[in-house]
Amino acid sequence: MSKVFRFILISLVSFLFISCDEYDILEPSATSTFGIRHDKNLSDYETAASSIGDYPDFGSVVMFSYSLNGSDDHEYIASGTLIAPGWILTAGHNFYVAEEQKQPASANGIMVFIGNDPNNPEGEYEVEKLIFHPTWLQDNQDFVNANDLCLVKLKTPITSLTPVPLFSTKSETVGSKVWFCGFGDYSKLAGQNADLFSKKHAIENVLDRSIHGINTFINGKTYSGGLLAFDFDSPTGDINTLGDSEINEDEALLGAGNSSAEALELEGTTVEGDSGGPVFVKDGNSWKLAGVLSAGVPEPVKGHQDSSYGDISVFIRVSSQIEWIKSIVY
Repeated sequence: MSKVFRFILISLVSFLFISCDEYDILEPSATSTFGIRHDKNLSDYETAASSIGDYPDFGSVVMFSYSLNGSDDHEYIASGTLIAPGWILTAGHNFYVAEEQKQPASANGIMVFIGNDPNNPEGEYEVEKLIFHPTWLQDNQDFVNANDLCLVKLKTPITSLTPVPLFSTKSETVGSKVWFCGFGDYSKLAGQNADLFSKKHAIENVLDRSIHGINTFINGKTYSGGLLAFDFDSPTGDINTLGDSEINEDEALLGAGNSSAEALELEGTTVEGDSGGPVFVKDGNSWKLAGVLSAGVPEPVKGHQDSSYGDISVFIRVSSQIEWIKSIVY
C-alpha cells in the first residue's frame, strides 16, 4: 500500500495527520528535512509561488477546506487547480477513501480559497458537485490504478483567475524541470505559526518517470491511465532514490528509468495537504498541468522519513485521462 498524501485535519490544540507517520522535524539538517532543502527557507518557496517570468501560472492553484460532518470547522485541507472558470481538478482521495469513509464527502460545506494566503484569501467559493473518476469509487487504491481524480464544480465560476491549460499529449519530457504547487502543511517547521494555514508554496524538481497504459474497467468501458513521478534529491548528492538499485513494490509500478542526483535550487517534495495539487510540465513555451498529486512511495530507502530526502511523489497523468476530463468540463 503506497503512502497517501491525504487531506489533513487541523486542530488549534494539536495536529492529527491522516494515514501518515508523525513528524518531529523542527530544524532541518543536511541529512533530514521536511519538504524543502535544509539549506533554504520556506519563504523562498512561498516567494516562488507568486513569481512571474519563466514560471507556471500558480494563481490557478487553490485550497480546499471542509469538515466531513458538514460543520463550519473546516478541519480538512487539500489542493487543486482551476482548469475552467467553474471547474477544479484535484485528487479523488481528498473526498473519498473507502477504508476511511462510508460514502464520499458532501459537496455542501466544501470551501475553495484563492490567493497565496488562505488565512486572508482573495476570494471564497462554494462547491456545487463532486464528480469522481468513474472507477475511483470502486477501485480507490491510491495511485495503483492511476484513477485518483475528482472534478469539482463550483456554484459560482472564478473569473478573477486564468484557468491553466492541460497537457494533452503523451510526450512529457523525462529529465526536464517541472514545478509543483500546493498548500501543504508546514506548521511543524521552526518559525511557523501552528494556529494558521500554511501559505501557497512552489517547488521545482526534475521529472523522473512517465508511464501510461494502466487500465481500469467499469460498465463495459475501459479507462486508460498513467503516472508521473519525481524524487527529492539531497544537495549533497548522496540520496537519489529513483536512480539507485533499491526498488520496492510501489516504486516498481513507476517503471524503469534513470534519475539525476543533482538537486535544483528550489528542489523539494510534497507534504500533507498538497494532495490534488498540480505538477506543471513545459509543452513548447507553455507551462501546462501534467499531473495531479496522488501519493508517495513508502520507504523508498531504509529508515526514510516522509517528505524528507529520498521522498518519491507520484502524480496521476493528465494526458492519459484527458478524454474523461474533457467529456465533463469542455
